[in-house]
Amino acid sequence: MAHVQALPLAAFFSYFSVLFLTHFTSSESTGFSLKLIPIFSPESPLYPGNLSQSERIHKMFEISKARANYMASMSKPNAFQELEDIHLPMAKQDLFYSVEVNTGTPMKPQHLLFDTASSLVWTQCQPCIRCFDQTTPIFDPRASTTYSEIPCDDPLCRSPFKCQNGKCVYTRRYHVGDVTRGLASRETFAFPVRNGFTFVPRLAFGCSNDNSGFAFGGKISGILGFNASPLSLSSQLRNRIQGLFSYCLVREMEATSVIKFGRDADVRRRDLETTPILLSDLRPHFYLHLLEISIGRHIVRFPPGAFDIMRDGTGGFIIDTGTPVTFIRNGPYQTLMQRYDQILRSLGRQRIPYNASQEFDYCYRYDSSFKAYPSMTFHLQEADYIVQPENMYFIEPDRGRFCVAIQDDPKYSILGAWQQQNMLIIYDLNVPALRFGSENCANGRQ
Repeated sequence: MAHVQALPLAAFFSYFSVLFLTHFTSSESTGFSLKLIPIFSPESPLYPGNLSQSERIHKMFEISKARANYMASMSKPNAFQELEDIHLPMAKQDLFYSVEVNTGTPMKPQHLLFDTASSLVWTQCQPCIRCFDQTTPIFDPRASTTYSEIPCDDPLCRSPFKCQNGKCVYTRRYHVGDVTRGLASRETFAFPVRNGFTFVPRLAFGCSNDNSGFAFGGKISGILGFNASPLSLSSQLRNRIQGLFSYCLVREMEATSVIKFGRDADVRRRDLETTPILLSDLRPHFYLHLLEISIGRHIVRFPPGAFDIMRDGTGGFIIDTGTPVTFIRNGPYQTLMQRYDQILRSLGRQRIPYNASQEFDYCYRYDSSFKAYPSMTFHLQEADYIVQPENMYFIEPDRGRFCVAIQDDPKYSILGAWQQQNMLIIYDLNVPALRFGSENCANGRQ
């Protein structure tokens, strides 16, 4: 199948950059951060309790599979333009990270699911027509002095917003029966800095007062969309943060990590690798140009275009923190894992026959004396992304096995969060490019 040309990110943002410059009081660069709270942290509203290693692996497997289905629903060619018609499976267990932000004046804390595959920032609002269960107070815009509705004649009142009965509104369907509706709005959002907060006025968001089917519950009040589309948080902040944000995911993903913006993300290290960020006109994800993959010192070669974005919206190589485990698309996956199996067998590892109780296809007998686990290198355009052995395998001594932490998918290849641990990753939306390098992420937590 023919592939489509990936577009430079800057070209896509050109119109909306001008738009949002008119809405912010200043485009001065600011340094601030958000705490990324993984599901395994006791701080998380989604915390499932103190799970065993095997239970955690199973949970990540479930989230990853749900995540692949979630992103698959966005593959149709018009999905980018007609977000209202997308059906995305959504439940609180489908997303790995949450964040806490403050909205309104006076500030009110909100716990939102952090979604790098979603475009819209939204939270439940009073007065409710229908609201899902939320144990914390639901945001009431009538009590905020900085809240405003987006009028129908505003240039922002376009997909996914639309004018209806004199109001700029939206409908977002995440699954059959999972629907959020509300008013297209603006509000002041507050993000923490070292000595207080930085305030972002007039941030466009969805004030959702008609929600049905969601199984969030607890403290979760909505979703913070963070993909490459114009209404996501990363896009709306682009001018204020001079197009820079970064994160460094702490090992084992049970401790919190930090996503930094603007000056805080501007790290000057000469040893960082740099690769272009690509954007498809079909789906608003952050794509990288993957060429080849190596297992240890062994290069696995694929047919030309094996990781290109296809005309039906599938393919490509997406970097995504919301997917715990890396996916490789069918076809390349078979080639990669057959070579992986050959290498591990040559090192004396005995493969365990696959059965339905296994989360991963390629698992091997565990031996505590074995230390020669091979690394993996993703050969990107102009850069090599090296995944160290500790982030390439799930080791379960109590079950007598270790598994290669890669899954297959019929449509996509995704660089997941497990393979991003202890890696400083900087997004520069101006070039646009991704810069990255090995780092002890626990040292950078705030």
